[in-house]
Amino acid sequence: MAAPRQGYIPGYEVEVKRGLWERIPAFGVPRVIGSLWFVLCLLPAFLLLVLVSVKAVIVPGALWLLGQGAMMWLTSLDPYWDDVIVAQLVYRYKDHYEAG
Repeated sequence: MAAPRQGYIPGYEVEVKRGLWERIPAFGVPRVIGSLWFVLCLLPAFLLLVLVSVKAVIVPGALWLLGQGAMMWLTSLDPYWDDVIVAQLVYRYKDHYEAG
């Protein structure tokens, strides 16, 4: 157990972990979206590896790299871009010219 810091009351005050209030990305993108993208590219890579050849794995690998780069770019523009896309797919928000 760590020694209590100056000013903290043991058992009453604790530090708030960063993961509770800040998004922690994995490889520069949101964790869930990045993991799903990795798995979606890994399955065809394994199938091509078994059915075709080792050289065919380059195609899904390049596709993953392009998608990962695009998601990193979107994350640099807006860290919550995935929430916007999920809200659009779930709630079907209308465009400004269709609303009303």
